[in-house]
Amino acid sequence: REPAELSDGFIPDSDNIPRGVLEFKIQNHDELKEKTQPVLVYCQSGMRGALAADTLNRMGYQTVYNLAGGFEQWTKQALPVAKDPDAW
Repeated sequence: REPAELSDGFIPDSDNIPRGVLEFKIQNHDELKEKTQPVLVYCQSGMRGALAADTLNRMGYQTVYNLAGGFEQWTKQALPVAKDPDAW
């Protein structure tokens, strides 16, 4: 998600890589250097997440999931949300 959206909260233990810099920043995350590692992407509503998933597939990531409905759906289901302002 984009940095401005994080004030609404984020999924606990997730890493934030904005869609606009995904291709450049993903290799900075040690846990994502192995392209066989499953990856779940999410955005605010699911649209950018779908684009991110497609990009990662094209980059060779083998198991990529997009969170349907994004963070909005996550919060509607009352799933855990972190709001630590120091996390980003």
